[in-house]
Amino acid sequence: MPAERDAIDGIRADWAALRPDLDTEPIEVLGRILRAARVLQQAADAWLESSGITRSEFDVLSQLRRAGRGLRPGDLTAGIVGSPAATTKRIHKLVAAGLVLRAPDPADGRAALVELTRAGVELVDEVLPRQVEAERRLASVLDADQRAQLASLLRTALLAWEAPA
Repeated sequence: MPAERDAIDGIRADWAALRPDLDTEPIEVLGRILRAARVLQQAADAWLESSGITRSEFDVLSQLRRAGRGLRPGDLTAGIVGSPAATTKRIHKLVAAGLVLRAPDPADGRAALVELTRAGVELVDEVLPRQVEAERRLASVLDADQRAQLASLLRTALLAWEAPA
């Protein structure tokens, strides 16, 4: 048992007292992943607040910037965390902010393409270096070998979890 206890240790202890028949070992990993994701999301939203966007909106902008071309909303949803409805909401907010345009897809008049505006490109290019540095500071609680090991373990899990059924 580690010298320091976190909230997950407390949750497992509570369940062990209440339901000693239940093996709560999965909470050990999944509970920590979910808590870490929430902490990281909140930190990223705080860093981006001065830019007027959330981390989820920045993810849309970043995906468009990396693609270098317009993408259909469905393609954006596939590349980020969230539902089609959440993607649509983000796109509407980004259109209103002048960061993206939504235009008919010339290859399919029934579909739309979402493209970065010049302001969207400039925002991503300005914010990305600051975001990467902030993430570097957060990740620095682990040494280089630990970061590589964690990245590898998470890659393995995500490949399995995101694989088509």
